[in-house]
Amino acid sequence: MKSKRTKSILPLSLIFLAILFFPITASADVLFGRAYYQTLHKYLTKSKSSVTVAMYFIIINPRDKADPVNELVSDLIAAKNRGVEVKVLLEDSKLKENRLAYEKLRRNNITVYFDTAEHLLHLKEVVIDGRYVFTGSANWSKSAIEDNYEATNFEDSRQDALASKKYIDNIPVQKKDIFLPQVEGVTISPDFLLAPKSGRRLLKAEAFRQFDLYLLLCKLQQGSGKPALEIDYDSLAKMMGYTAPADLGWYRDDHHYFYERIHRSLKRLKGYGLIDYSKGRVSLRADNTKKAGTSVITIPFEYWEYGYSDTLSMRAKYMYLICLYEAGHSTRYPFWFRSQEDMAKLYGISDTTISLGLQELEEQGIVEITRDKLTPPDFSDRKANVYRVMGLVREGKGE
Repeated sequence: MKSKRTKSILPLSLIFLAILFFPITASADVLFGRAYYQTLHKYLTKSKSSVTVAMYFIIINPRDKADPVNELVSDLIAAKNRGVEVKVLLEDSKLKENRLAYEKLRRNNITVYFDTAEHLLHLKEVVIDGRYVFTGSANWSKSAIEDNYEATNFEDSRQDALASKKYIDNIPVQKKDIFLPQVEGVTISPDFLLAPKSGRRLLKAEAFRQFDLYLLLCKLQQGSGKPALEIDYDSLAKMMGYTAPADLGWYRDDHHYFYERIHRSLKRLKGYGLIDYSKGRVSLRADNTKKAGTSVITIPFEYWEYGYSDTLSMRAKYMYLICLYEAGHSTRYPFWFRSQEDMAKLYGISDTTISLGLQELEEQGIVEITRDKLTPPDFSDRKANVYRVMGLVREGKGE
């Protein structure tokens, strides 16, 4: 009897030891198409402690009520609202695709970052409650869920969940909001920079007063909403920073002084082909209206309000317009990159103007420049600088 009992207990002991030291393989499934979305949605709504998402891109369309990605993003927000720790990491080279989701998550107090530019974040992974792991080919986009051939491995594994979360948490991130706020401003046609007989003629002639006046006319014309402006010479002169001297000399009075200042600049602008001008009336020749599918230069109203129009040099102002235009149609907005050689060719200006203008903008905190490291042995193999347009701030105020 004793030997029989021993035989019956021994296998059970071996099974217990095997479970203790050699855990049973975690359960796993492969999800295709909408099965990925449906399963993920189910586990996000049931999440209790944490959700970590690392995704190449998340594309939402707020106007498309049938877009499943809208629901997944809403699941993250709902989880955050019930006390779940939610973190989202996105690929920084996909700023345009990720922007709406990024901003919506930030508005709802979710921790969301872009990775740094040094490496590509190509993960499509979700870790829930330190236990459930979704890893596969599908980004969060309607086409990935409904149209593409995608596959995602879903497993219940604390070991893999811990390893995946640790890996994601160790990826370097950009902790500041990298998007330039979408501020209101004055729109100007890119032809002002790109056309040979436009803005660059003012720059090369060092016609800084006419340059400032032209931008101000664009601002006034946009504010009026009319194709032509009736000119108040005294008012416009004061906007330009003119003050009548104590000794007027040959000028009859203050009005005569202000009139001459503005009249002469308007005549020069007409000579450059930028405006049509007859006494007391001005119309711009360029169409500065923003149209669907086209890029424009948008100068923030703060450019005038905070005094940058008075303090920056002409070359810095001109380079600021170039930076706004480059960033505005960059796929990595507000980041952009172009070699100085290419800039000189495209915009028809000198390397000196580009270098000194950008240097001044960098010193003023208007543009952030990331320079590629020089590599031996000849230190000539260097990538183009990466530029980032910063928001304008009032003097004495931090960001």
